[in-house]
Amino acid sequence: MANINTDKTRIPDNAGTLNDDFNFSVIEAYKAIRTNLIFALPANKKCKKVLFTSALPSEGKTTTSVNTAITIAQTATKTLIIDCDLRKPRVHQKFGLTNEVGLSNVLSGMSTLEEAIKPTGKDNLWAITSGVLPPNPAELLGSEAMKDVIARLEQVFDYIIIDTPPVNIVADTLSLTKLVDGVVLVVRFKSSTHPAVKDALAKLEFVDANVIGTIMNSVTYSNTKKYYRGKYSKYGYKYSKYG
Repeated sequence: MANINTDKTRIPDNAGTLNDDFNFSVIEAYKAIRTNLIFALPANKKCKKVLFTSALPSEGKTTTSVNTAITIAQTATKTLIIDCDLRKPRVHQKFGLTNEVGLSNVLSGMSTLEEAIKPTGKDNLWAITSGVLPPNPAELLGSEAMKDVIARLEQVFDYIIIDTPPVNIVADTLSLTKLVDGVVLVVRFKSSTHPAVKDALAKLEFVDANVIGTIMNSVTYSNTKKYYRGKYSKYGYKYSKYG
């Protein structure tokens, strides 16, 4: 597994999508994530693809992936977010989009890719929602059709952000790691456990995923309840294999 020097960023989890009303430290934290991704991802590729996952549910991966996509799009780069959580999708809720047509429809041949790409209402940012929940999500995500979808989207977008299910719960995410340039693991302050994160990293290592860093969210000062951005380190958990 590649050992890329990416800072760990600590951010609060917030139910809404990023906007100018957010706390200043939240906005700056997402800008730090954007900067880290730019330096961690291959510079020679036209389209840079990043997969977001977590060890367990309710750790803020969808909020983090959506707001990271918004922040990247703010640099006038053509950005796409794909909801690959075909079991409990939430990306469409973040943008107030309908979900009748999405990724599962495209992969099963019921809709075209062009029909599935939706404007989010944010400048330079589009989304492909999950679509109709299928009975075989792991098989769809690991199919040749999925590889073809990513290959076609690479020709159009500068960045592709992929939201996926928790890696410790289902195997869906692991089949997608070969299609992306890097994987980001989202952990939740005072919620994610060391064993769960260690297990998630072991699963990603087993499939030779390129884990480029972790993001810790829902961080607050215990006395003031205000959000803050913590100090940076190479990775969120100091495993020898990852730096």
